[in-house]
Amino acid sequence: MTFLLLASLGGLAPAADEDEPRKPTPFVDRVVSYQVGSGGGQGEDKLPEIVLGPPKGGGKLMAGQDVFSLGEGGVIVLEFVDNEVFDGEGPDLIVFENPFLAAPGNDPDYGFFELAKVEVSLDGITWHEFSYDTASKENCAGYHPVLAHVEKNEISPTDPKTAGGDAFDLKKLGLKVIRFVRITDIQSFGGKDGSAGFDLDAIAAVHSRPRVSK
Repeated sequence: MTFLLLASLGGLAPAADEDEPRKPTPFVDRVVSYQVGSGGGQGEDKLPEIVLGPPKGGGKLMAGQDVFSLGEGGVIVLEFVDNEVFDGEGPDLIVFENPFLAAPGNDPDYGFFELAKVEVSLDGITWHEFSYDTASKENCAGYHPVLAHVEKNEISPTDPKTAGGDAFDLKKLGLKVIRFVRITDIQSFGGKDGSAGFDLDAIAAVHSRPRVSK
């Protein structure tokens, strides 16, 4: 059974000095809304902070725990408030979940994956979907283990070559800039704790810049 929860949750950290403007970060700033599906809701009590800021990955062989579970068919919409993602060279956006591989971790297709589709928007009204395939996992979020962990290593969460997670290129959609991201669970499996659905850790912009106007 699916139940609906809607929220408009802020998450912008206050500036250290009230007279100094807050510097934009490359991570999403706000949870616009979310809908939790069956088996979801883990981490909900820690929203919005649990999905804002840098990822806390568990590595190739372990699932990260700092996540919000969407549940089967669950959806979450997030916004870059003080910055925007633009189309640069290569991937522009990385979505971090908590998949992991079976030991010894040398087969990228042998592991535990809960997948989601990714849509992006400039205004939060008109959406563009990355065409995905659950068989090959092409353009699915939730496929690649998350290696970057802000508290445990110095791996850059905005480097698609080293951070882990699933990278997306705006060029594939013919888009120059976006500010909103919508994640929808499309392939769920139950965890040992009874949770299910895509588990969102973080979203980082590879190419971002401060917004010119708000």
